[in-house]
Amino acid sequence: MTRPVRAPHPLAPSPLPQAATDEVPIGFDEIFFSRTDGRGVIQAGNSVFRRVSGYDAGQLIGAPHRIVRHPIMPKAAFHLLWDRLKAGRPTGVHVCNRAIDGRAYWVFAVVVPIREGFLSVRIKPASATFRRVQEVYAELLAAEADGATPAEGASALLARLSREGFSGYDSFQAQALAAELACRAEETGLPAPDLGAALAALRAADGIEAELEAMRRMFRKAILITTNLRIVASRLEGGGRALSAIADNYALLSDGMSRWIEQHRGGSLGIARSAAETLFLKGASLLLEEMSASFARDAEAGVGDPEAERGRLAEAAAHYRARAEDCSRRALNDAADLGSHLAQMNHHVSALGSIRMLSRIEGAVHRQSDSALDQIVAQLDSFQDELGARLTRTTAHGRKVSAAA
Repeated sequence: MTRPVRAPHPLAPSPLPQAATDEVPIGFDEIFFSRTDGRGVIQAGNSVFRRVSGYDAGQLIGAPHRIVRHPIMPKAAFHLLWDRLKAGRPTGVHVCNRAIDGRAYWVFAVVVPIREGFLSVRIKPASATFRRVQEVYAELLAAEADGATPAEGASALLARLSREGFSGYDSFQAQALAAELACRAEETGLPAPDLGAALAALRAADGIEAELEAMRRMFRKAILITTNLRIVASRLEGGGRALSAIADNYALLSDGMSRWIEQHRGGSLGIARSAAETLFLKGASLLLEEMSASFARDAEAGVGDPEAERGRLAEAAAHYRARAEDCSRRALNDAADLGSHLAQMNHHVSALGSIRMLSRIEGAVHRQSDSALDQIVAQLDSFQDELGARLTRTTAHGRKVSAAA
């Protein structure tokens, strides 16, 4: 049975041009925006959006924003975007859109929730991060073609970010926005936004999270070391009582420190998230302010009330600028709290050092009885040295957050 031919949607883009790499030219000095309701239906946009997309105002207003979605975009990216927006979290994302003539155009989009729905301001990307994102999107798209769901793709993306040193998507989007703004300033010759301190605070906060996560894994291995020490002590019968007591004390202190890390990793993630939100919201508010000023000069905005639209943009900029300041204060307070706890942790490390010394003494006494003691004492030495180094680095990261926040 022959399937009937479905007529194309009147607003559907034309088929991709023969030169599939054709892109719509966008100036680095340009900025464009759209406002949608909570369902993603376009309510407003500016003349740059219309020029780049190729649609006129009548075609855009009232249409779903996916009208400009390009098929090379993985669904996973939009799944992550909408999950965050529904939770009320401002989000930045690299997006490839498709103009009415089929040509592509890449943007870095900053999307923020407002009372009526969402505002999105967009600029041309050019950073090294952007080029890496294009590669990752191609991999996610291929996985979706093989049957991966958008949710699975989003999870894979977050796992990849973690492996590459980001504490989460908040950290990634903040650093990506900072990179794009820096590239934009270089391309246009305009002054770069003053985001250096916020970026330094975020990288230090990510360093705190990475060190505490590494210490958490270390204490899991410490359980095996103390277990092996007990086994050796049991083979020495009466002569192993001291070693058994040493193993018990080491395990007790290690367990206490491990529980401390589990409890305070939440705090470190709080520092990382606050630092990330500080950086991202500072950059986002700058773009919203610029868009508001640009919109006021846009004689062909294509909306019913340009002044009201400009007001929405200015209100959103002020709101998110204030939120950035709150996040900065929270990161500073969290860093100070973490610093006091790290000082206590160093006292515990000193206690572990004393226990390690007792292990070395007992090892010397029983070395001829059981050579496995040498290996265990060496493991304790290595554990102690690495733990001390990681605590030192974590403390240094905390000071950097405090200095930059």
